[in-house]
Amino acid sequence: MDGNVIFPELPTYVGVPSLGGLLSLILTVALPVLAALFMRVQWSAFAKGLVLLGFSAVKAFLEAWLADANAGIPFDVGEVGYVIVVQFIIAVTAYFGLLRGTPVQQAAIQGGAVRSRVINGEVT
Repeated sequence: MDGNVIFPELPTYVGVPSLGGLLSLILTVALPVLAALFMRVQWSAFAKGLVLLGFSAVKAFLEAWLADANAGIPFDVGEVGYVIVVQFIIAVTAYFGLLRGTPVQQAAIQGGAVRSRVINGEVT
């Protein structure tokens, strides 16, 4: 693979009011509801997680297309598709236990690396 691959930047809309930002916010809030329409109650958390991650990948693809359309530049389906697939694979491995059994996971489960102390009845 070429080491000079430039990954497209997916849009972030913090502090920049725009139609794209509003649509992104609406999609982000509605994503679990939309994904739930395609799920069954009896499905495992594994299957439900895959559906939600799939919808998230589609959302990222649509946001990249919208950003290119608004900028008036040609949309590179292959390049954006490649980035979305890589992000999806990373999300799936993280969701299903990439860190399972590691010290990082144990620290998160046990309240982090810094322990809380109780002094005079107050947690510090």
